[in-house]
Amino acid sequence: MCQPTKKIDTLREFMQQESWPQALSLAAKFPRLGNEKAVIVRAHECLVNPSFYRQLGVDTEQAVQAGIAALKARYS
Repeated sequence: MCQPTKKIDTLREFMQQESWPQALSLAAKFPRLGNEKAVIVRAHECLVNPSFYRQLGVDTEQAVQAGIAALKARYS
């Protein structure tokens, strides 16, 4: 019988492949992200709805890069 893949393993696989949209999407759903939660969720939301965040004055590219850095800091 095959063991199901853990979400953290899937996340690390996305990170290793540098599939950042998928990694941010998955991580944004994690219940315990600690101090990085807001940054990771904001990065995911900027990818999903960039025009809305631009209207709010958010630099979406910078927010995504900050989310990637937070993922690396927490899960690398």
